[in-house]
Amino acid sequence: MSKKHTYEVSIDWTGNLGSGTSTYDAYVRDHLVRVGAKAAIEALSDPAFRGDPARHNSEELFVASLSSCHMLWYLPCATKGIVVTAYVDEAIVTRLRADAHGYCFIANSVNFPMRCEASIDMSTL
Repeated sequence: MSKKHTYEVSIDWTGNLGSGTSTYDAYVRDHLVRVGAKAAIEALSDPAFRGDPARHNSEELFVASLSSCHMLWYLPCATKGIVVTAYVDEAIVTRLRADAHGYCFIANSVNFPMRCEASIDMSTL
């Protein structure tokens, strides 16, 4: 019997400056990411698409979710006789499309192969 996991996220666009999306620059891309009663995440588009670099964007959150998930499945290595005492992941994703304006980075990224390169800092052992 397979287990079913359901994740519900709500996106609330807060960037209407009064005239909606009447023109490309008539609105901002501000939005709130909500997961249940947890604190909302203030998000925005990438700075290349009129976003504020001080706020999280969907590309960063996507990379963070991949990195976090990888760590959470790596940590149970204790069951294999390995004790993890620290873990740092400096995840980097490169936007491969030069003309990404008309394409959603996230939707076009879920089919790429992932490569993980491990490094061990022996000075902490």
